[in-house]
Amino acid sequence: MAGIKLINISKSFKNKQVLTSFSALIKDGDFVMITGPSGSGKSTLLNIIGGIETPDSGEVIVGGKNIRGLKGREKQELYQKYVGFIFQGFFLDPNLTIGENISLPGVFANMPAPALKERLKTIAKILGISDSLKKFPAETAGGQAERACIARALFLSPRVVLADEPTSNLDKESANKVLRILQVFQEKTDTTIVVASHDEAIRPFATKVITLGESQNEVY
Repeated sequence: MAGIKLINISKSFKNKQVLTSFSALIKDGDFVMITGPSGSGKSTLLNIIGGIETPDSGEVIVGGKNIRGLKGREKQELYQKYVGFIFQGFFLDPNLTIGENISLPGVFANMPAPALKERLKTIAKILGISDSLKKFPAETAGGQAERACIARALFLSPRVVLADEPTSNLDKESANKVLRILQVFQEKTDTTIVVASHDEAIRPFATKVITLGESQNEVY
């Protein structure tokens, strides 16, 4: 049970202090909502967990490993295999088919072609997008593109999935479907889901809520 530990995390941009001595424990299998007003550091905290940004001070422990002590390939392999990321806006490369977009993590991980093909087939079936694999993003409906982005994040069966404002551009029905997919996946696989969002519709799905911009700086 490694989980994610954030210890005394501080981060500033130019003259703006975003996070100050923030600590939190996220357990394996949690569905966590990171919320707070605009500018409180939601996306910043998510990016720190995901290794996209480095804190000015503090420790980030993911999967039992202190990120500060990892270099180059070791850090790359940890995030490649341990963490999946759903980016804001559900971005897909318009020049790749849906299947190629979903398979990218496997390609980067040098997964053998037969295994990659089988994994694509399996995860597309789970998410109900098997009929869209040969289409390009512009040829698919919005709901299919959203599912493709989720499939890409889950392709390598990560232990942690990070999602940045996954419902911001969706109507209520589509947002609920996306959240339900994540919830079902989390329940079946004990994957940790961490969502940064101000959307209160996410709260009922969460097992833990981290609210930034309040007086407390520790969440357990």
